[in-house]
Amino acid sequence: MRPRTLSLALALTLTPGCALHAQSQTSEATSIIHATVVDVAVGKDLPDQTIVIEGNRILAVAAFDSAKAPQGRVIDAHGGFLIPGLWDMHVHIQDLEDLPLYIANGVTGARLMFGSKHTPSLRAKLAGASVAPEVIFGSAIVDGDPPVWPGSIIIKNPGDARRTVDEIKADGADFVKIYNDIARDAYFALADEAHKQNIPFVGHLPYAVRASEASDAGQRSIEHLDGITIACSKREQSIINELRPLHYLGKMNLVAEAIRNYDSAQCLALFTQFRRNGTWQVPTLTVHRSMAFLNDSRFTSDARLAYMSGDVRRRWQPENDFRFRRWPPAEFELHRGLLSADKQLVGIMFRAGVPLLAGTDAMNPFCFPGFSLHDELALLVESGLTPLAALQSATLRPAEFLGRTEEFGVIAPGKRAGLVLLSADPLVDIHNTAQIQAVWLQGKYFDRTALDRLLEDAKHRSGKGALH
Repeated sequence: MRPRTLSLALALTLTPGCALHAQSQTSEATSIIHATVVDVAVGKDLPDQTIVIEGNRILAVAAFDSAKAPQGRVIDAHGGFLIPGLWDMHVHIQDLEDLPLYIANGVTGARLMFGSKHTPSLRAKLAGASVAPEVIFGSAIVDGDPPVWPGSIIIKNPGDARRTVDEIKADGADFVKIYNDIARDAYFALADEAHKQNIPFVGHLPYAVRASEASDAGQRSIEHLDGITIACSKREQSIINELRPLHYLGKMNLVAEAIRNYDSAQCLALFTQFRRNGTWQVPTLTVHRSMAFLNDSRFTSDARLAYMSGDVRRRWQPENDFRFRRWPPAEFELHRGLLSADKQLVGIMFRAGVPLLAGTDAMNPFCFPGFSLHDELALLVESGLTPLAALQSATLRPAEFLGRTEEFGVIAPGKRAGLVLLSADPLVDIHNTAQIQAVWLQGKYFDRTALDRLLEDAKHRSGKGALH
């Protein structure tokens, strides 16, 4: 849901003469007083704190001292809950005009999972956005022949794989994004070359590769729980042998067969391996839910469609998507059962200590930029994560995954000033991450009025920001 406008009693108070709007980042210090800092490292609320920001960095975090005048401009949080800026670790960006929706929802960072064959050009285009999260750039999708998606990089053999990794590295992408139909020998060559080039590779699990093999090969993250249910089945290898490229519904029926042959000991051994090898999982339950309920008019009448362009609204209707237009009701029912099984699997992963990241697969049908990260956090809690663990999956864990804990992930001196002020405690109820009072993006301040303006502007987009 759209973040709720606060009552006057909870509204932010600025020093006299300061208008309510988005402030440019300056070197002037800003003091946020009377804030409850949520320490996401330990799950503790620190009441009545003063946070001093200068430029794009946090200078100090300390208990409020009435005897000490606050530095610079003063913003009174009135006890609101301050969390680190949120990260969506699985997005697709199709239009620059979608980017402010991330900021309006407190999402200050995102991992782009389908980049370009020319990363510098894509970086330049996104740099032209006036209000946007920090973006981690993936390569164009690397797939076998034929690929699922136009614009993919096709590899047919180990030589192709090594050459592709070298080219992606030279092009400046932050990681290699892989897909389902990569041949087995090409996959292991890609993994070896990625290791040599010191560039992470992440993505789907190729049909010909077992999840345990991918973990040992160093795949940094597996998206969508892809192949995990099959890896937890007594029939793992025989099911892998039955998988066929470009036959999605056939694959899903095999996943259902894997569930019927679930082996808990085998599953826990795999999750121990993931934990040991640092193989991160990005469940993207949001997109799984969308695929399960696309034939439900209550789901597809989501009010947040008002913030999407007319073209997106048309494309999101199942009759206009090549993947779903021919699905009978039984397929949607199957996917509702698979969603339930996925949520159970995520709970088992969490209890087994598997590292988890929050990601939405934004811009797939009814996976909304910014908004859907709050849906994902709620789905993770429904799956068995604590509110703290869910919050960590979008704050501290992305920093750990990216090797950037010195820069962000918690609220502390020296960290970047990416912050979100909430009206209620997310450690009590994870839905409170959507109760946003203000956002700081690299030190630039957006109060509730400015955030509402971003949302209103999204309703009147020009349609001229498409990336392709």
